[in-house]
Amino acid sequence: MDSKSRKKPVLKILCLEDSPVDAELIYEYLCENSSYELQMHTVSKEADFISAITSEKYDLILSDFTLPGFNGFAALKHVKAVCPNTPFICVSGYIGEEVAVELLKQGSTDYVAKDKLGRLIYAIERALKESEEREEKEKRAAELMVINKELVLQNKEIVFLSHHDFSTNLYNRIYFETEKKRLDTARQLPISIIMGDINGLKLINDGFGHQKGDEVLVEVAKILKSCCREEDIISRIGGDEFGILLPRTDSQIAQLICSRIAESCKSYVLKADTVYPSISMGHATKINTVESIDDVFRSAEESMYRQKLLERKSAHSSIMISIKATMLERSHETAEHAERLISLTKSIGLALKLDTDHLNKLELLASLHDIGKMGISDNILSKSGKLNDEEWVEMRKHPEVGFRIAQATSELIPIANYVLCHHERWDGKGYPQGLTGENIPLLSRIISIADSYDAMTNERPYRLAMTKGEAMEEIERNCGTQFDPEIGRIFIEKVLEQEREQQQLNKIYINV
Repeated sequence: MDSKSRKKPVLKILCLEDSPVDAELIYEYLCENSSYELQMHTVSKEADFISAITSEKYDLILSDFTLPGFNGFAALKHVKAVCPNTPFICVSGYIGEEVAVELLKQGSTDYVAKDKLGRLIYAIERALKESEEREEKEKRAAELMVINKELVLQNKEIVFLSHHDFSTNLYNRIYFETEKKRLDTARQLPISIIMGDINGLKLINDGFGHQKGDEVLVEVAKILKSCCREEDIISRIGGDEFGILLPRTDSQIAQLICSRIAESCKSYVLKADTVYPSISMGHATKINTVESIDDVFRSAEESMYRQKLLERKSAHSSIMISIKATMLERSHETAEHAERLISLTKSIGLALKLDTDHLNKLELLASLHDIGKMGISDNILSKSGKLNDEEWVEMRKHPEVGFRIAQATSELIPIANYVLCHHERWDGKGYPQGLTGENIPLLSRIISIADSYDAMTNERPYRLAMTKGEAMEEIERNCGTQFDPEIGRIFIEKVLEQEREQQQLNKIYINV
């Protein structure tokens, strides 16, 4: 495309001129000498001028100095008030050097005498260039202002994150240590430290999932905030540990705050289930400058651990009750199912002459072997049809999940390995480890048969119940493949024996 065919840039001009002849001369001069396509609007009255600059945006304003009822100073004042960034060039007859200088002082971009229009093109080019540069500077300044605001916000966020724990929004260990040193002055005495440790957080994480564990963390943080004062420094200093700095606080007040926290935990039920936020606490107080703040911290920690030993059993008991109830609900099993398994496995255990310790473990295993199903989706557990391949992969994870839950608490550690192995098969085709024969723990082999029998003789979401006779035939058919053949034989004998005893009782009942 050659230069002749190129479209000229548009220049929109407002001309304040009371002489139509002069306005025409200015327009013709610009058309002949400028490189712009001109759009020039001419006004002569002050009201029209104000209306024009208020309603339209112009690239340039050319103004005569002497006008009906007002002058160039008044026109310039209006421009500075309405559109201060629009270039203003006074194009007038002779007005004197002092007036011209004053115009420039008050903000006029330039002054051009009408008898010297040869300067007008130069003045316009310079004014437009300065306007463009000014707009670019203002744009950059605005961008820098936005960037600076963002940086300020980012810095605030960085400072916040550097001092706070992400999960609870409490202060973190770094801030706690910094404040511990800062507050270690005579002016803050007596200064107390409270140490707290959430009871059974690992068990909650493994039993109910990390989301539930995070909920407990957040709720404990809320309780601590509600029970402490504005000036107290509440920090999460470890996975399940909290530290509170209490400046100008004696031992009695520290104990009162601990009691308040304990009462708040007891009266709180997390989302209406039976998992209570429970935290063991201890405290210690520095009363003179001779004592070391670190020694006071250690004393508070030792006090907390002593309290934790006293509370551990009740806290774990509460969590275990909750886990058991959740397991029954999630696995769609019933307490009756657990009782039937306890009865069946006890009969086998007695027949195998197991000692009391193993019989007790067998009873606990019968109740909690499916504890890992708490980690399986409800959609899978309650599905009425057959599971697809992906769903089976998920379902087969429950022995491992159960193993982790059992490992998380001393009460279940003795049966953890039996939970892990209760879906292994005698022929090695089970899961999760593919163990064979007597490599499978004895109690896992016992629960495998009893659980399968009870499952077959009771309805499931995906099938109807078998008769006891059909279930017995199925057990017998799978001895040596799925089940331990010796335990299978004993099981069949014991079930038949129980059937005969029940029939005898029924006859006696009828005769009576």
